[in-house]
Amino acid sequence: MKWLRWPGLLAPASVLVLVLASVLLWLTWPQEEEPPPRERRYEAFTACLLTDDRGLAGTEAKAAWDGMQAVSTAHLIKVQYLSVDGPQTTANALAYFNTLALEGCGVVVAAGEAPIAALSQGKSRFPGSRYVTVGAGRTSDGVLGVPAGTAEEIRAGVESAVDRARTDATTK
Repeated sequence: MKWLRWPGLLAPASVLVLVLASVLLWLTWPQEEEPPPRERRYEAFTACLLTDDRGLAGTEAKAAWDGMQAVSTAHLIKVQYLSVDGPQTTANALAYFNTLALEGCGVVVAAGEAPIAALSQGKSRFPGSRYVTVGAGRTSDGVLGVPAGTAEEIRAGVESAVDRARTDATTK
């Protein structure tokens, strides 16, 4: 160990050992996985629900909302709802319908007597959107009707209608 006595080699050897140990430590250090993104990246499609003054407390509206949520989760579309406040008349509900249509809803789902009447009256002014009525039961004039039934039947019907509208909008 004669070389240890030579001070000119000790300092460079120590530095070299430290550098090699640091590189080895860096190479073997466990890699941190990137955390999943915190935001959702939605499609450019929004499904909107227009309800009467009971909001999502109504049986048909709640089932429709559940169907819309299922499509939102499966295909990352935005969903929103708006309740008609005040008198449950067609004229009053029409203002709420117009709000949703002007916001660019790709599909408007109406649940309740006044919302369905407003949709029927106002849909011609917004031909780019698709329309679904809950409880009306019949399809006519570009409006898909989901018949009244159990909550599960309504949920499945609205889910299918919204998904179909989303597919139609994205293939054009």
